[in-house]
Amino acid sequence: MLKYMRMGNKRTKLIWWILTVVVVGSFLGGFIFMFGMGAGGDLSARASGAVGTVDGEQITRAEYLAAVDQQRQIYRQQYGGDPVDRDIRYVEVQAWRALVTEKLLERHAETYKLEPSDREVVLSLQTSPPQELAAAPDFQTDGKFDPAKYTQAIRNPNINWAPFEEHIRRQLPTRKLQERLLASLKLSAPEVRDAFRNRFEQITATIVQVPPQVGGEMPPPSSADLERVYREFKGRFNAPARTQLEILQVPIRFRDEDAKAAMDMAQGLAERARRGEDFAALARDFSEGPGVHQGGVINRPIPVEEFGPDVGKQMAVIAPGEITNPRLEGGRVVFFKLLERLPDPTSGVPSVRVAQIIVKVRPEATGLQAQADEVQRIRERAAARGVGLGKAASEKGLATTLSGYFDLSNPSPALMDAPEAIDWGMLAKEGEVSPVFRSDDSFTIVQVANQRPAGPATQQDVAEPLRQLADIQARVRVNQPAADRVAQALAGGASLEDAAKAGGATLFTVGGVTRAAAQDPRLNSAPEVVGAAFAVPIGKVVGPIESLTGWYFVRVDRKLPAEPQAFEQLKGQITNEILNQRQRAFFAAWITEERQRAKIRDLRNTP
Repeated sequence: MLKYMRMGNKRTKLIWWILTVVVVGSFLGGFIFMFGMGAGGDLSARASGAVGTVDGEQITRAEYLAAVDQQRQIYRQQYGGDPVDRDIRYVEVQAWRALVTEKLLERHAETYKLEPSDREVVLSLQTSPPQELAAAPDFQTDGKFDPAKYTQAIRNPNINWAPFEEHIRRQLPTRKLQERLLASLKLSAPEVRDAFRNRFEQITATIVQVPPQVGGEMPPPSSADLERVYREFKGRFNAPARTQLEILQVPIRFRDEDAKAAMDMAQGLAERARRGEDFAALARDFSEGPGVHQGGVINRPIPVEEFGPDVGKQMAVIAPGEITNPRLEGGRVVFFKLLERLPDPTSGVPSVRVAQIIVKVRPEATGLQAQADEVQRIRERAAARGVGLGKAASEKGLATTLSGYFDLSNPSPALMDAPEAIDWGMLAKEGEVSPVFRSDDSFTIVQVANQRPAGPATQQDVAEPLRQLADIQARVRVNQPAADRVAQALAGGASLEDAAKAGGATLFTVGGVTRAAAQDPRLNSAPEVVGAAFAVPIGKVVGPIESLTGWYFVRVDRKLPAEPQAFEQLKGQITNEILNQRQRAFFAAWITEERQRAKIRDLRNTP
């Protein structure tokens, strides 16, 4: 090009110079734009093999794999075996969250220059070993960390502790930052004394309750009713920042021969169990579902109807020890062994304890990739300007659903097969379309439908709970005449017992009631009643008190003050409990706020 710029007349040279400036300017401008939009950082991170970035700092694959291994160790300690099936993905989600939190803490620790001294590193290694050391078999006794074995190893000069010292040196700044944050929380002496009184000051009271109307249909609440109920109960709808996602789940299509191979294997295992082989051993050796380390046992009673119509019918007739027929459910074949029937005399709905064996269907690789490519094209179409996930799905004859509003502490049940989408949705912007998340059974794409800041939910968002509250309140107020009859009898000089009879109300006595615990299920949903009881003198009747569980009248028969001597013994314990609770809440809120401020990129599912 320089040759041509030197040739020709002045006009020709001018044209070549203009073309050169335009080309070079466009080239540099494109790079500036890409880096300004974060693409440069993502490209650099992908090129280096990183799995994500936090404010531009890379999360390396080695860090991620180490975090996953640490979460696996925690899982083993809690459940006695390795995670399988869906639990593996939740372990990976926890590892990702832990790394993001660690990076955020490291950034602030660097800002405050919280570098540890050599002495601090040595003391930390001696008194607070890293998780990987605490979980090491050499330092375990009966499955628990043995401090004596660890202390003996620390004193061994032949062991190279340098790698662990370096690991602790990297961790200590974030620990020191957490200590500073949590040390900023204080608790005053009056707060501790109030907490003691709330736990240990007791009353015995006689209660009259006029319950709500139970049967019959109530007229639908008006818009004015819903507005009034919203204003009255608005404080109950407070929530942290939350997100709602539009969800497209595309089931993985399995070939008949793939499903048949899994079914044949499951039927073979079922026959072996029926012939007397140990079901637990078969589950440990062959099952691909949760609970394999416990022989496939599901650690909760399960109502029979929860198994569905087909398996439920089998559960209703087989005897303990017998095996159900294998059944294909999505991408897996499952069968159960009935361990025990658990009749429920209260509800009359029988429950069972079972063990299970799951055999996964193995899809053919080429067909699976073709399905993944097809879903990826839907995702790209959804991300196009003016299209969106709903339209892109409908063009392929598919339908989307909406999740409820959720946050990291309260995930949406609709996203159980795509837990990665929960973290993605909390950080993405409204309208943004996710990458494709794949599980054993389906491909999932989500789009941010709505986002709400921390604070009370809008009236529209809680429309159904408001309708239910309005209905309950209407049923309470239908029975107000009965409460008025009790009040009239009391005004006429009748005792509380006689007034209850006059109004046809329920009378009962409760003892050991504290401000912190009602000790009676009939008062658990009526905090107004407990509060009123502690505010009146012995023998005086107060009421009617309106609650969502009816109208109440209260007479305090006895008060037992909290003993001052007990306060001196318990104030340290109470202080620690309250501070620990506040510290957990404060730290969780601080991390949530930092996550929202930071620019976090998850590249694990990004092609």
